[in-house]
Amino acid sequence: MPDITLEYAQALVAKGRAAAKNAGMNAVFAVLDKGANLVTFSRMDGAWLASNELAIAKARTSVMFQAPTDALGAPLELGKPLLHFDHIHQGGLLLVGGGVPLFDPSGELVGALGVSGGAPEQDAAIASAAAGI
Repeated sequence: MPDITLEYAQALVAKGRAAAKNAGMNAVFAVLDKGANLVTFSRMDGAWLASNELAIAKARTSVMFQAPTDALGAPLELGKPLLHFDHIHQGGLLLVGGGVPLFDPSGELVGALGVSGGAPEQDAAIASAAAGI
């Protein structure tokens, strides 16, 4: 099975940092492999400390569901049960924008990128820009 390389992970973070800077925000970036293990992590100066865990949770969620996290947040419907993935703890999942799965050219999952530092829509846009999707 394919693996994500440190070089590729760091290149994603560099693209993400440039996109965040261009958007006028400070963000945190986490790249996980397909087993949800941390490959690289980067926190821009001035980024919120809470974003550390949020970026990792977004990447973890994206790996687990093999989908962007902004696509996983189902709309709330009155009278329907609510999925409770939106909490942080060891192994937690987070269903808000900012996590994107990473695939190799053949479509095989290699990992995920998680971004946190702004509104979920901003984080999703930065993650997508970094991943080139």
